[in-house]
Amino acid sequence: MERKSDQLREYGARVVGVGPGSDSAASRVRSMLGLSFPLFGDPRLNVFLLFGYERVLAIVRQSGTVVIDRKGVVAMLHRTANPFDALPFDDVLRAVAGTTSPRHPNAT
Repeated sequence: MERKSDQLREYGARVVGVGPGSDSAASRVRSMLGLSFPLFGDPRLNVFLLFGYERVLAIVRQSGTVVIDRKGVVAMLHRTANPFDALPFDDVLRAVAGTTSPRHPNAT
């Protein structure tokens, strides 16, 4: 994800992660994985519920990806019970590219 975050930053996008645990657990995970983007805990699942993520089969919580444009409009919402499918990066990149254009070092 770290390499992919750089691609998103080229479009001026910010990457933020949210997990179902505490902020301290999120901090440990962030450190363990060496992530450069912020990772927050959501112990009461407020963010998860806001975006409609549900519990599946009583023990599995859906996860996924949300892309929000600069105006606060949801440009993409992906939900899945399969953690290996939580980040459909090509779809995310298309959603981000559709909301802005890449930054070029020589652009004014």
